[in-house]
Amino acid sequence: MPEAIHKSMTPDRNELNAIYDALQPAYDLALSDLYRDVRSLLEAHGYTPTIKYRLKRFKNYFGKLKKVREVAKGDNTGPITDLLGLRIICPFLEDLDIIEELLTEHFQIVEAERKGGQNSFREFGYDSVHLLLKLKDFPVGASIPFSEDVCEIQLRTILQDAWAEVEHELVYKSDITLPNESIKRKLASLNASLSLSDLIFQEIRDYQKEIRQRGRKRRESIDEPLPGQEMITLDQQSGPGPTATMQIDPIPYSLASGLEKIMLAALNAHSQNDLETAIDLYGQLLEMKLDKRIRAMVYNHRGMAHFSSGNVKQACSDFSESIYYDAKSYRCLTNRALVYRILKKFDRSIDDYNRALLIDPFNGEGYFGRAQTYYEIQLFSKALSDCEKALEIEPDFIPAQQLSQLILRAFFGADKNTTSVSE
Repeated sequence: MPEAIHKSMTPDRNELNAIYDALQPAYDLALSDLYRDVRSLLEAHGYTPTIKYRLKRFKNYFGKLKKVREVAKGDNTGPITDLLGLRIICPFLEDLDIIEELLTEHFQIVEAERKGGQNSFREFGYDSVHLLLKLKDFPVGASIPFSEDVCEIQLRTILQDAWAEVEHELVYKSDITLPNESIKRKLASLNASLSLSDLIFQEIRDYQKEIRQRGRKRRESIDEPLPGQEMITLDQQSGPGPTATMQIDPIPYSLASGLEKIMLAALNAHSQNDLETAIDLYGQLLEMKLDKRIRAMVYNHRGMAHFSSGNVKQACSDFSESIYYDAKSYRCLTNRALVYRILKKFDRSIDDYNRALLIDPFNGEGYFGRAQTYYEIQLFSKALSDCEKALEIEPDFIPAQQLSQLILRAFFGADKNTTSVSE
């Protein structure tokens, strides 16, 4: 960098512009490479946020340089660290922490700052995480004057980004000072509302995760053998047999608070295998005024509780009620199909599986359930075909692998590499 540029209170614009133009292609390349690296890292961990990136234009770079040198009066001017910028915009607050941790693990972060919460109005209105990421093997032979070989990464939620964009236009870029405290308070109130919305969105997401976790625990208990109930099994000398699998409804967030508390209590009792309590609580819910979809869901859950307690006929009745209120619920249909199989009503079982697969043709467990029924009535080719369809959807579905291998070995004299047998 020319010595004159160092010492000049106001660096020569033309000289700086020429340096900037000469180095711009290399900076663009470095930034696009970083974007690809960050995108690949996040996608490898299941995240697909919106990512924006930019090289600060010369006009903005020069304007900022003049400001910082005026403040420093030409001495000890700190480097410009946001010449390169990359913004990652996520749906939820928790995503910010996870992505920050991923970036810290895989890149050299030289500085981290959380903007927001300071005393001044403009800073109060701005909420974001800023990271300075050291560029690897920076390719340029010389740097744009007064800049540092880092990229500023901003992490924001969608709502934080929306506020920052508007606030930037109204406050930061404006040459008109806000006229009174009333307008400032209104803007601050809007920002607070967006912040509260972020918290509520995160709360809803946390609630959904809790329900899914309870559902997994409940499903594990349902997959255990029924006490005192004859289950469908295969000759133990022939290999492993099919398993009974129930399907669980998602829990909507639109439940009223009182109903929600009873529902969570019922789910908790169900997951703890306290089936009597769960059945009683589900009954209390069904006495309430519910819309059809929620009523269908409660009947389905109570049916699963009855099934686990060995009361298969009552389970069948509850599943039928669930289907009455929600005829398009493939989960209820596959659950009743399983019960029909246990009750030896094979035609009805196949009919329910057929209806469920028309609704959701990508339901691997539906194909496997129908395969089990076909196996029971010794339609082995159809059973094998359904196992193959289930494995096309879920290649790691072990029960379907076991049943298909058993059929091939025991009834067709084939090994596990055989792929299909025609009827």
